[in-house]
Amino acid sequence: MAVSAWEPGVFLTKAKGAKIWLNGKPHLDFACGPGVANVGYNHPEILETVGRVLGKNETGYGGNMILNKYEVALAEELCRLTPGKFPKKVFFSNSGGEAVEAAMLACMKRRPERRGMVSFLGDFHGRLGFCRNATTSRAMHFERMPWGIEKTFFLAFPAENPETRLKQDFLGAISTPVSYMKYVENVIGPFINDINFAIFELIQGEGGISVAQKETMRALVDYLRKNNVWVIIDEVQSGLARTGKMWASDIFEIEPDILTVAKALSGGVIPIGATIMREELSFTEPGGHCNTFGGGPLACAVGLKVLEIIRKENLAEKAETKGRLLHEYLWRNYSTNGRGLMRRITFYDSEMKKSVIANARKLGLFLTGAGERSVRLMPALTISENEIKQAVEIIKSSTPA
Repeated sequence: MAVSAWEPGVFLTKAKGAKIWLNGKPHLDFACGPGVANVGYNHPEILETVGRVLGKNETGYGGNMILNKYEVALAEELCRLTPGKFPKKVFFSNSGGEAVEAAMLACMKRRPERRGMVSFLGDFHGRLGFCRNATTSRAMHFERMPWGIEKTFFLAFPAENPETRLKQDFLGAISTPVSYMKYVENVIGPFINDINFAIFELIQGEGGISVAQKETMRALVDYLRKNNVWVIIDEVQSGLARTGKMWASDIFEIEPDILTVAKALSGGVIPIGATIMREELSFTEPGGHCNTFGGGPLACAVGLKVLEIIRKENLAEKAETKGRLLHEYLWRNYSTNGRGLMRRITFYDSEMKKSVIANARKLGLFLTGAGERSVRLMPALTISENEIKQAVEIIKSSTPA
């Protein structure tokens, strides 16, 4: 069976609120996909929206070729809610990886002569990138098309609380904004005129739920802006109230040129990605970038409902409050870090991490790893205080003495 599941034989049989059922057994889910179910699994208003749109026969094909009312409304809301008062455009796709690819392509098409990029060590921005090299069906697909990044510069992530000892030792020498920027200028300064864009996670997901130092991050963005380098912030995991703010960018007071979002915009029921960019970076010619199901009526209707639920149920504020509660329950016994309900516990080594994940599963708590030694804590933002307490007790019971 050609399926990429990590655990063949384990099946999802039900999902509701902050819980999933695996082979019929309920588990509190502290991974959420990771971060797909911000509004909880199978929220009744999401299910009503799906039924209503399907019942009205509104789900005909459109892709990025034909607009629909839900697509336009969702684009308007995303432009309004994302940081920055400048004019914006939105490109819809089907995943976080596609949203990031669209962001990179938008920058490269505007300035193809600058073929370098910057990112952080430990960032995760998806798994796409090879398909375009094999596409020559029509001239528009490759004419004036950038054929790839010639040089990628990776910077050390300026973590406020590095996950590993090696990172702690290295970052100790560049722990202030001034020292970090001297390091940056040494690494990319000689090549700055060749760099087209930078793409960053402000809170690394797969890299260990590491939070960047705010003032250092702002200094880096200022430096890039002064050198005419566009800044893409990847909010695929951190966006949509997960961190206690609508966007992690709000915490850092950064207005990205492009912001990417996906995962939680789906309501946990239908894939969607969105790339929100400065108007001058948008794809101007019809077909300049396209995908089959991007901007589909059902996905965009669900996305609109997700934004409405986040607002009506005050999920950003609840994520902040519940995140502090989770931290209070854990900090005396564990090394923990994060923002809102995007948090981690860091263990002594990777073997202890694996042991805790396995033990917790037996007791009804679904956890996944992040980084080298950490377990991510990313439940639904609708989780109750009692469910948080229950999860903490399972973690304690699952930790080797």
